Amino acid sequence: MGEVLAIQSAVIVTGGVVLLALLVFQVLVGMRKIRFKGPRHMKVHKYGAWALVVIAVMHGFGASAYVLGW
Repeated sequence: MGEVLAIQSAVIVTGGVVLLALLVFQVLVGMRKIRFKGPRHMKVHKYGAWALVVIAVMHGFGASAYVLGW
């Protein structure tokens, strides 16, 4: 009927590593360890947060598909 999408465990691990890197970057920007001045700071922080949400949703979907065998 249709093709089956196979999610490899390496993809889930890679997603987790990228998610962790984005989380660390977001925390460092929030703690002002990485400094941006002016409106650029808020743009970087805002886009970093949205990227974190998108990657987290993709990672969660991939992990649930892998675990539940969708």
